[in-house]
Amino acid sequence: MKEIKKIAIAGAGGLGSYLVQYLYDYGTNRGQYPWVDWEVDLYDNDTVDQGNLLHQNYTMDDLGKRKAEILAEKFLVNPIYEFMAVDSKGKPDSSVFKNYDFVFSCVDNMMFRRSLYEYGWENPDRLVWIDGRCSSRHIGVYNSFISKAKLQRTLSDDTKHRGCLRGVDKQNKVSHATPLIVAGIMTQAFLNYIRGNLPSDAIELMI
Repeated sequence: MKEIKKIAIAGAGGLGSYLVQYLYDYGTNRGQYPWVDWEVDLYDNDTVDQGNLLHQNYTMDDLGKRKAEILAEKFLVNPIYEFMAVDSKGKPDSSVFKNYDFVFSCVDNMMFRRSLYEYGWENPDRLVWIDGRCSSRHIGVYNSFISKAKLQRTLSDDTKHRGCLRGVDKQNKVSHATPLIVAGIMTQAFLNYIRGNLPSDAIELMI
């Protein structure tokens, strides 16, 4: 078991909303790690809307409520109602990463991703991370043990916030199981890590 005291989960949307449930389940119900002994912060400042029900872990009863608050009540995490690693002017701020032993990236935002990766490269003994990506049928899971050269090829200068569904799928109300799949792979990758075996390679698929 790797020593972990504090975890951050960035994003409570398509990936984060399922990942939190899976992590809670494997920690509390299946006894694979001491979930209740860890401090877990969940970052998200969004509320549930009708479109989220297509691909996120929410129901009609959750409409209009804060995502982080809903998940905190169910899965023993601390809700933080803001985007992670963003300053008051909306610029990337990597200083928050120093507070954590492990970060799960569940936001499809390249500015956040670049900030996380670069902090990890500069502090390889301080922070471990797993990054999940999903865009309808395209998925990817990356981690901080993958080579810098390979990870750099996955980054871009895109500044937009994107989601787990392509716009055309949202418009046509087409749902995919890929957010659950990516959250499941991220959970298994975390299990691998605490057992001493997080593979140093990426998963990239079109399903």
